[in-house]
Parts: sequence; structure tokens; C-alpha cells
Amino acid sequence: MTKTEKILSYHGIRPTQMRSKIYKFLKRKQSAVSFSDLKKAFVQKSETNKTANRTTFYRNLKIFEDKGLIHQINDGTGVAKYAISEDAGKKDLHLHFHCTQCLETTCLPSRMPEDCLPAQYQTQGVNLVLRGICKKCLRKLSKMRNESLWTEKNVQRT
Repeated sequence: MTKTEKILSYHGIRPTQMRSKIYKFLKRKQSAVSFSDLKKAFVQKSETNKTANRTTFYRNLKIFEDKGLIHQINDGTGVAKYAISEDAGKKDLHLHFHCTQCLETTCLPSRMPEDCLPAQYQTQGVNLVLRGICKKCLRKLSKMRNESLWTEKNVQRT
């Protein structure tokens, strides 16, 4: 049994070939993935035949979400995205960051304490999304600004 099959089995999910592929794909991603991105990646991998129909992908994502292996993120773009839950099976209370430049949504490492609500309240779901510019895009913007300044200085010298 592979490591992925063991993880799926441990969480009460029958490890099929498709489920293993979907889990591995999501695990490798640094940012959250939309359903269409997921489907597109699998269709591109098998150029001649489609690996699974739409219903198969939705069903497997739903199973993973119900078992706590992944969580759905509503980042304000109108498209649901999915990411691996770090604390599979537990309440995964953490922040997400949506970059307004590259449009990627990532899970942030900071966790929210469950005791931040008064005793008479109980959370059933959390959707915390910060918006701004990610470090990758900030580096690109900084590099572009530096190149622009360098070009302006050279133009002024001539």
C-alpha cells in the first residue's frame, strides 16, 4: 500500500486510482485549485482519453471534504477553490490569502484558536480571506520598478 493509499484508508476513504491521483495533485499544489483547474490538469495528462467525468471529480472532492482531507475556499472570485487541510479531520480554522495580481489563493500557516468565541457560540464553518499582493508578485513588481528606474537613469544620461 502506498503512502497516499494509507492516508485515504486512515480517513475512511476507499483508495481508488482516481482518488489517489486527485489527492497527490492537490498535495503538490502550493495554492488552492478550482474544479476547472483540477479537471483541466487531468485531461491534459491523458491527451487521448478523458480520465474521468465531471461527476467523478465532484464526488471525490465532496468525499475528501466530508472526511476533512481538503477544504473549500470562497476567495471572493465566485469560483470555489480546494486545498489540502493540514489538520485533516479536525476543525481547520486558518486564514487564506488571495493575491489580486496573480489571482492565486493560498492557505496561511497561522491558526485561529477555537476559544476565540464566547461559550454560547459554536462555529460550523469559517471563511477568512485576506486580499493583497503575494510575496512572489511583490518581488516581480519590485524588479520591474528597479528595471524601470535603471532605464530612466540611462535615458536621462544620454
